[in-house]
Amino acid sequence: MSDFLQTVRERVVIYDGAMGTNIQYRNLGPDDFWGKEGCNEILVLSRPDIIREIHASFLSVGCDVVETDTFGATRVVLGEYDLADKVAEINRAAARLAREVAAQFSTKEKPDLLPVRLGRPPSCHRSDTSASTTWSRSTRSRLRP
Repeated sequence: MSDFLQTVRERVVIYDGAMGTNIQYRNLGPDDFWGKEGCNEILVLSRPDIIREIHASFLSVGCDVVETDTFGATRVVLGEYDLADKVAEINRAAARLAREVAAQFSTKEKPDLLPVRLGRPPSCHRSDTSASTTWSRSTRSRLRP
C-alpha cells in the first residue's frame, strides 16, 4: 500500500487551498505573466518564487498535500495564450516546484505525500482530457531536480 493510502487510513489528510485565489491576492501585473495576464500557469516559469511561497504558506500551517499550479496547463487552455507548445515544460516545472517545497517540510513523523494533479479533472474538459494525471509518491522521484 502506498504511503498516501496508508496515511488516509490512519488520519484525515489536509489538502491545500485555492492556488488561483492566492495568486490574485498578490496583485501581480502583466510583466509577472510575461504578457499572458490571466494565465496563472505561466507563473511557474516567470515567477517561481511566488508559487514556492504559496506552497510553503499551505505547508507551514499544516497542510499535508499541495497541488501544482496546473489547473489550466493543458493544450486547449494554454493554446488560448499561444503557449500550447509549453504544456510539458509548464507541467514539469510546476511539479518540481511543489516537490522542492514539500521536501523542505517533510519530516520522519510527517513525510510529504505530494499527490500532484496536473491539469483539470477530466470532467472539466470537452476535448483534452489527457493532461489530467495524478502523480503519487512512487512516481514523483522522476521529478527531482
